[in-house]
Amino acid sequence: MNFLEQFDHPSRKQDKEHFGHLIQIAMADGKIETSELEMLHKFGGKLGLTTQEVDDLLETSKKSAYVPPYEFEKRFGQLYDVIKMVFADGKIDNNEMRLATGIALKSGFTEQEIPVLLALLISGIKNGDNEEDLFDLYKKRRVLK
Repeated sequence: MNFLEQFDHPSRKQDKEHFGHLIQIAMADGKIETSELEMLHKFGGKLGLTTQEVDDLLETSKKSAYVPPYEFEKRFGQLYDVIKMVFADGKIDNNEMRLATGIALKSGFTEQEIPVLLALLISGIKNGDNEEDLFDLYKKRRVLK
């Protein structure tokens, strides 16, 4: 950890950890495709990371203790990003899905709800549904149980 990172706001640290998970998903098949790299830079910008920060995180990507956001909507949003990253190269790899499942568990989703949640995200992203619509649908399905 560099000296300045000690002064990052907790939500910024969470964003960087989330970005680290996206890198892990991209690297799950052993290489980062151009489409995955482009998506990583897009997500990095969305998270407020500079191009240099994205490049540095790509270079030094390591596993770290994950502290998920407290807000349910943010945890869902991070998992949505992870599944979008899984699709960045146009195919779903078993290692990527194993990592996505692990991230979902670390984010506080239960073992019972993860298969349903991942199926919803996968089909929704394939259909071009946006994050907000999928979140609303997931909340409705979750309440009905």
